[in-house]
Amino acid sequence: MTASIDTCALCPSLCRHKCPVAVGTGVESTTPTAIFTAIWSAQAHGRHVELAERAVDLCTQCGHCEDACGVNQPVLALLAEARTTLQPAPKPWSAPQIKGRAKTVAVICTEEDWTADIAKATGRRIASLVTSDHLGELHRARQDTGNDVIKSLSERFRGRTAIAACHTCAEALEAASIAVESLDSLIPRRPSVATWRSCRCLPAPGVNTVQRCCGARGPMSTSHPVLSNSMAAALVRRLGGNAIYTPDSRCAEHLQRAGANVTSPISLLANATRAED
Repeated sequence: MTASIDTCALCPSLCRHKCPVAVGTGVESTTPTAIFTAIWSAQAHGRHVELAERAVDLCTQCGHCEDACGVNQPVLALLAEARTTLQPAPKPWSAPQIKGRAKTVAVICTEEDWTADIAKATGRRIASLVTSDHLGELHRARQDTGNDVIKSLSERFRGRTAIAACHTCAEALEAASIAVESLDSLIPRRPSVATWRSCRCLPAPGVNTVQRCCGARGPMSTSHPVLSNSMAAALVRRLGGNAIYTPDSRCAEHLQRAGANVTSPISLLANATRAED
């Protein structure tokens, strides 16, 4: 137990209105205060340890709780520490193989491989790397395995640059000091619809919703898929049927499955390259 965990556990939910999990699900147990109360109870008294083990993953790591905190609590770091102590360590992680010898690598993390399209759009030779877990996202959400992921990525790329379609992968690459371009920045034709910016998008004009995260990110989406899907459904209702574009392909894919009329950087890229044929 630490003083910081006490502080969050005893807080009268002052960051609740900023937490997209609490807002999107409407479930009281998903508020940051409830999560830290479960952690405090498990660590201080050994009570309901299994509940705390699951509660610690009710988070998309968006960081809005930290932005709203009046006493500057490092909430994400505290959750990473709790996850490390409450949950068993995962199997060791190693970076996937890179296919091709090109200096630029397309990081494919969704269902569609856009390597050929970006090569055509940029006129560059492009290698590819396919990741099924957004470059060790769940490992990076812990204190004991996060550095191993970063080291493995650094060794795998060895001076190559990367193009990422989602911010989760981009963050991992940047943490490993790998030069990375966003696919969104390389789109030759800009979207004709309004932009919805997710929790990790750069601030800029766009569709304004109270809920700033769709629930696509882990560990929430992996450990609590039903609640993750309910967050997407809640955001779809808030969008009111309006067509949108989001710069993060992972968010776009998650919202599309929930029924949103959303365009992703991958689909824009595909449309642009087909138009040139």
